[in-house]
Amino acid sequence: MPLLLVLLLTAINAAQRPTDIVRWSAAVPSKAVAAGGTAKIELTAKIEDGWKLYALVQPKGGPVPLAILLDKATPFRLVQKQITGPLPKVQRDDTFNVDTQYYEHEAAFIVPVTMPKTASGKQQVPIDVTFQACGAEICLRPFTQRINVDVNVSR
Repeated sequence: MPLLLVLLLTAINAAQRPTDIVRWSAAVPSKAVAAGGTAKIELTAKIEDGWKLYALVQPKGGPVPLAILLDKATPFRLVQKQITGPLPKVQRDDTFNVDTQYYEHEAAFIVPVTMPKTASGKQQVPIDVTFQACGAEICLRPFTQRINVDVNVSR
């Protein structure tokens, strides 16, 4: 019986990894972007049923807001204010005791990333997404996932 309990707890913990609850993907819809131009990267979150992915804006005392960033060491540039996404749902969240903004099921964002003027060929853009998700019974710790996106740059 103790072995069964250990296996059950392991299965429950494995099922609640942030990357199992929110699955991120990214793509560039255009075939090529000009050097010095802007790639409009489509960043999509698939959210498990019964879970909430918290949005880019949150009230003080609420969950960790969604953050979409680029490593400063890369030659690419992101303008945070130009990221667009769906309107989040707003609801009182008893876990945080504030009105939170969140997404369920799926959320897609357009992330504009400027290519360097000297770039050409296939470029790998590393996007770091920090997110927090909560279910009915548990909130996951904030987690940062890197999504690498290939962008073809023409000169």
